[in-house]
Parts: sequence; structure tokens; C-alpha cells
Amino acid sequence: MVGFTELRAANFESWRESARTWRTTAGKLAELENTFRTGVNDGVEAAGWKGRAAGTADQDLEVTVRQIAVSASQAQTIGIAAERAASELPAIQTMFRAAIQEAETSGLRIVENPGGYTVQAAAPAGAAGNPTPADAARQQSAIDGFVARFDALLRQASEADAKFAATLATLMPGDVAETRLDAWQNSVEDTRRVAGLYGVGPVPTLDPAQTANWWRGLSDEQRALYLAAYPRRLGSMDGLPAAVRDTANRTALDQRLTELAPALAGGKSPDHDKREWENLTEIKKQLVAGYTRPPGRELLLLKFGDKFLDGQVIMSVGDPDKAKHVAVLVPGTGTTVAGNLEGGITRADRIRDTAVGLTDGKSGVASVFWLDYDAPEKKGIGSMAGWARSEEGAPRLDSFVGGVRAQGNDHHITVIGHSYGTALVGDAAKTGGLAADDIVALGSPGMHVKRAEDLKIDPGHVWADRSPAKLDEDQAVVDLGSAKHGTDKEPSIFGIVADAFVGSDDRVSPTDEAFGGKRLKGDADGHSGYWDTGGESLLNQGKIVAGMYNDPNPLNRPHVK
Repeated sequence: MVGFTELRAANFESWRESARTWRTTAGKLAELENTFRTGVNDGVEAAGWKGRAAGTADQDLEVTVRQIAVSASQAQTIGIAAERAASELPAIQTMFRAAIQEAETSGLRIVENPGGYTVQAAAPAGAAGNPTPADAARQQSAIDGFVARFDALLRQASEADAKFAATLATLMPGDVAETRLDAWQNSVEDTRRVAGLYGVGPVPTLDPAQTANWWRGLSDEQRALYLAAYPRRLGSMDGLPAAVRDTANRTALDQRLTELAPALAGGKSPDHDKREWENLTEIKKQLVAGYTRPPGRELLLLKFGDKFLDGQVIMSVGDPDKAKHVAVLVPGTGTTVAGNLEGGITRADRIRDTAVGLTDGKSGVASVFWLDYDAPEKKGIGSMAGWARSEEGAPRLDSFVGGVRAQGNDHHITVIGHSYGTALVGDAAKTGGLAADDIVALGSPGMHVKRAEDLKIDPGHVWADRSPAKLDEDQAVVDLGSAKHGTDKEPSIFGIVADAFVGSDDRVSPTDEAFGGKRLKGDADGHSGYWDTGGESLLNQGKIVAGMYNDPNPLNRPHVK
């Protein structure tokens, strides 16, 4: 219990300094962890050191990284709690001192003693020291009122002090010292317990618009606690600011790498964990490579996951919340995190750079590589011919685009699908929920609708391009793929075979005139040539992303047939 004299005389400046020190320490430890992981661990791997000694050293390195990571997490938790105490207790003290001054001004005297305090009358009540019963009653009522105020403030101070003490008690330094494999999970649980002490509970399940409003309604302190306690959950929440998701995901990514590392170093991991490690280390590699990017071209990690063996990732070039124009690129068959993230970022870069070159430079452009679905494999035709992968991923694309929209209704959003990715875009749009201003289909086998208007968007804002090359992969995808994807109901294998023999007018791709959209005149050299530097296909994408289709100069508009 905080005593009267303690609260009145306490100097909380040292608490404030302690809070600042803990937060600074947490930041430096996080930097050290990242430097150690990318500079030392990756350096050893790049050097090609193999064998028994290398395996032992690798385990020792991961133990060191885990110690640093857990220390950073706990330092951050203590810093948050210290900041709360350093702001809450001085505020209580200010009210306490004001009450003391008010009591003394009203003619009362406060006597402090080791056992507590008493409030007394400085002089007898009433005129000439002859109090009447009414005077004495009024004086006693005033004394009782101040005692009640003092006791209430002392209880508040004691509760705040107890919360801070509980924070320190709940942390487990042994997790760091003993380097247990469950140390990181224990640290996360500690942080969540601390958050709970301050009224910050589990993250609610909300739609993107509700999520945006929920976050705006939180205090800075609550946001910091949520970020510390639930980084993985926040990182995947559509509707949160992109910078918040990036911060949360970078923390969660390092947490997950730290969790996976011990078993992997010991060679005892299941195949799923090995694949996840490959995917996550590729994401980390790209983030590290992006450290030197200038503002406007920085990389933001908006989601990662392990729902599929090939991984999940959403990576943005530039902050979509700060950009007037936002492009969302949905890749197609054969795309994986480990094998294609770098190439996906390159494509997003080129789309953004082309659009920026066409604008006044003030509007801002962000370009997102969206791989939050299980893209079909190239081996065999089962997954690429089916609708299951696109239908399963479509709600997440709808939600993500809705989240971008929730951060600002003035965004001009263009969703660009490539190959099988166009089928997913079609599935997301045909329900009427995709909050896009323009849709672009590149090398599309079909969008699971028969007409552009079925995408629930003005057909004048549905654009399609295909490679002019003959007898190549693009022609096979567009012409043969339409047998499976160029309609609004998934056809059976018998229907496809019948169409092959007798023909059908019921199958259309977005580049067909009958589809009713804008047919772009591009020059892509093959199925993957839509982002060739200097090409007409890339220039058309840039013009659409920059919203130049209404430009007074026809030469500045997308080139259509």
C-alpha cells in the first residue's frame, strides 16, 4: 500500500527516465538481433560452411539470437509498463497535492506519521472559539470528505504501483539465461498478461472498415500494447494502417524464425517447417535488401503466412496509405514465396516506377505484390484447370482491397491479375465486393464471368492484354485455358471434351471483343513479358494505374484496339 508521505513526496522523474531507458534498450536489442541474424547467421550460411562443427556453431548462433530476441521483447514490455506507471502515478500525485493544499486552505491541518495520517482542525470551529454543534458537524464533515478523497487517491496509487510490480514479477529472466526452446512463447505470454493488466485484451474480429475505426479509437498506449502482445494478429488485419502492419509483421516474422530455428539447426524439423523456413528466410532476405531503398520505394510487409506449403506474402513497394494511386498485382500459376518473391517485387517496382513517371510526382504511387492464395502448380493440370484455388483466395483479395480503401476513400485502386490470377480477381469482383476502380487482366484464361459488366464494375474500366506472340505459353494459357475458365459456371471434363470436338461460343476470355471490356494493344514477348522495361504493355499498365485514361491528350491514354 502506498503511504501518504510516499505519494506526496515521491519524485517520478526517475521513473520517466527509466521508461525511456527501457524503450531505448529494447530498440537497440531489436537492431542487434536483426544485425546478428542477417550479418552473422546469413554470413555463415553464405560462406558455405558445412559439416559437424558448422552444425554445432549454427545451433550456438541461433541460441544467441534467441537470447537477444527474448531480451528485446521483455525490455519492450517493461518499457511500456514503466511509461504507463510514469504517466499514471504523477497524475494521481498532482490530484493528491491539490487536495492537500485545498484542505490546508480551508483551515485543516494534516499530520503525517509512520502509520499513516490524520486530518485535524487547525482551530476550533465557530466564532471566538465557541463552536456550536452545527459548526462542529460542518467541520467534521469537511474532515471526513478530505479523508475520503485522500484514501481514494492512495488506493489508485497503490493499484497502479501493484500493476507495475506485477509486470516485473510476471517476466521470466530465466527464459533468457537458460535459452529454453519455449522461451519465446513464454515471452509472448508474459507480454499478453501485462497487456491484460492494463485492459488490453485479445484482438477483436472485425471487417476492414470496422478495423480501421477500432484502431483510430485506441490511445497510443493501447496501440503499443497491442503491437507488443499480438503482432502476428495485427499484421494480418485488413483495415489497419500499412505502417502498423509492417511493424507488426516484421516483429512476428522474427518471432517465427526464432521459434523455427532450434529444431531446424538440429535437423529434426518436419518438411512443413523446412518449407516455412525457406519461405520466411526469403521474405527476410528481401526486407534486408530493401533497407537502402529511398522513401516512396520502401518495402512494407503487409502479411505473411504458412497456410500453404508455397507460403503467403503481401509486400508493398511504397506505403499505400500515403499514395493516391495503388496497384495490386495478383500473380498466377507456379508462383511461390521462396522462388518468386524477388521477381514479384521487381514487377511491382516496374509498375510503380512507370506510373510515377507519368504523374506530377506529388500524387504518390504504391504497388503491391499480393500472393495470399495457393497459386496452382505447373506440374499437371489439375490445380490450374480447377476453380478451387481462385475461389478459396478471392475473399482475402476482397478483404485486402477493402482494407486499403478503408484507409482513405480517395485512393485510386487498380487490381492487376496475371494468368490464373485473373480468375481469382474475377471471383473476387463478381460478387460486387471488390473495391477497385480499375481491373486489368494480363494473359488471362478467363475470369469466371462471360462479360466485363459481370465483374460489377464499369466495363470501361476493365482492361485486358495478351501477348501477340504465336505458338507460345501465352497463347496456350489464353486460348486453351478459356475452355475451363472462360465461363460463369465451372464446366465438367465431359463438357470440355465436347467443346473440343464441336466448338462452343460459350467460352470467352477478357481479350475477346465479346467480353465487352477495353482491349489493350500491347507488345508482351510471351506469357511473362508484360513487365519488360520500355514495353507498351508495361506502359499501358502505368497509364491505367495513374488514371490517365481521361487525359486530354489521346497519346497519353492507354493504347487500345
